[in-house]
Amino acid sequence: IKEHLLKKYGPAAMQRFNDPNSHLKVMGRKVGIQFTDDRKVVNTKRAHALMEHLKAKGENDKANQFMVDLYQAYFEKGEDINDVKRLTEMVQKYGVEETEAQFAMGDHNLVEIAKQDRKIKSMYGVSGVPFFMIHPNNGGNPVAFSGAYPPEVIAEQLEEAADA
Repeated sequence: IKEHLLKKYGPAAMQRFNDPNSHLKVMGRKVGIQFTDDRKVVNTKRAHALMEHLKAKGENDKANQFMVDLYQAYFEKGEDINDVKRLTEMVQKYGVEETEAQFAMGDHNLVEIAKQDRKIKSMYGVSGVPFFMIHPNNGGNPVAFSGAYPPEVIAEQLEEAADA
């Protein structure tokens, strides 16, 4: 990841990445996340395809928990969340059998859904995770933002959307 950050964002990004008191690491520690510096940049299409598969089955709660598992595996443990075997193991606890997982990871429709998701995020200028899109109750334009924000900021956005 260090090489990737250096190439993409330059030396300043490396300095922030190596700083144990960077904004991201401080915010993470506040909510119990210990980011590992030992991780690789990997393709996440398979992981997204499995998530979309769970959603397509109407298992939104399981899909959300699977995403939490993916974040922990990648950001805290430095695991390869593109590895077919590892992803299959991870999703089995949500009732997805091995053959079903293999099919979902290869299902072009689900991969296409993941691509559409990326396109939408690109439209909103999403540049990091986590990503939030809050739809106001009045049907107005959604508010989208990404990155590590204090809980108070997120709560404020949710309250504004509820009051709208």
